[in-house]
Amino acid sequence: MKKVVNNSEINSSQIMSKKRTVKDILRNVSTLVFSILTLGILIWIIIYIFVTGAPNLSWSFITSDYNETSVSLRSESDFTFDGRDFTFEDPNGFKSERWGVSFIDGKNNLGEDVIFFNEICENSYFYELIDYSTNEVFLDYSDQYVYSINLMLDDGTYQIVNGNRYSAEELVSYLDQAYLIDNLNIMTVGGGIRGSILTTLALIGVTLIIALPIGIIGAIYLALFAKKNKITMVLRSLIDMTSAIPSIIFGFIGVIIFIPFVNSITGSSGGSILSGAFTLAIMLIPTIVKTTEESILALPKGYMDSSLALGASRTETVFKVILPNAVPGIITSAILSIGRIIGESAALVFAIGASIQDNVSLTNSSTSLAVHIWVLLSHENPNYDAACAISIIILIIVLILSLLTKLISYLHERKLKRSR
Repeated sequence: MKKVVNNSEINSSQIMSKKRTVKDILRNVSTLVFSILTLGILIWIIIYIFVTGAPNLSWSFITSDYNETSVSLRSESDFTFDGRDFTFEDPNGFKSERWGVSFIDGKNNLGEDVIFFNEICENSYFYELIDYSTNEVFLDYSDQYVYSINLMLDDGTYQIVNGNRYSAEELVSYLDQAYLIDNLNIMTVGGGIRGSILTTLALIGVTLIIALPIGIIGAIYLALFAKKNKITMVLRSLIDMTSAIPSIIFGFIGVIIFIPFVNSITGSSGGSILSGAFTLAIMLIPTIVKTTEESILALPKGYMDSSLALGASRTETVFKVILPNAVPGIITSAILSIGRIIGESAALVFAIGASIQDNVSLTNSSTSLAVHIWVLLSHENPNYDAACAISIIILIIVLILSLLTKLISYLHERKLKRSR
């Protein structure tokens, strides 16, 4: 018998089909629009970071200290000019023919306008200025800039020149009218991130020393020894849940548990690199366990069976056969962990502190690169230039680590295909 289909059923199916088509189009369009919007925002952020931070990114910024040091100098009270002739070798800068020194406008590592020493002639009167603290002649003007200078002018007036308010040309014009330097306050170039880089490297090293062995042992147990029962299921669920916990919660754990633990052992006080490393370790162990376990499970089963058939014990098989072949996965987990350590800030603000230090110690508070950014942006006048410069360094490092991860995974897959 032929099935009779009436017109109402056909119309109904056509209407439903049109509705589905419209819904699918709307879903696809909305997905495309929001994807483009998200991509555009991401590209804009990256462009802003590079445009703002690149001018501030220099070797001095990377290698210099954050904290500035100052020196106060003065000329002798019976100071007299003896008509010296000065020879300037550098044509740049604004030259004081009276004192034998030239200055140049510039910016320090924090992006502030300052006046740098450009050249000091060999017979300059500046090599006769006295250091207030030591009462000896001061000779080292390298990497220094003028913070302020108090001058006694020829007309008997007193002039104060602040380096962040006056230009090098204005400073020289007043200096050529001065017969006495009552006080010259010079500063070393600060605002650098050397201490934060060393802290980040220390965090990476200590954290991996703690987390990698625990994570690898956990992965070996789950992949090769654990039985499939409720306990194992609960354990895997806890590992997955730990990976999803917000990092700030780990920061609280660092404050409550690891800071007192480290202080009781080392005798220090407050947060430290060690307490931060312990906090990061418990954050990273789930990632290391999952990545290493997947690497072990991806190995051909014949490795284990062949080794056991040749008379090796399970322990020998694990350490001499399984782990060496799972090294790419372990390296991948380590690289992913390094990326997480470099980019982490919320947990470390609590567990290690937010005090930028130039002298780095495992038992003292300091800042990583990410926390350094947080400190720069938490002031009343945020320093976006320096923060973006540090962000560029972090982005480059994370990009390199991501490429390394992809490369290791690719090489590992090729090796497995060849072995099969």
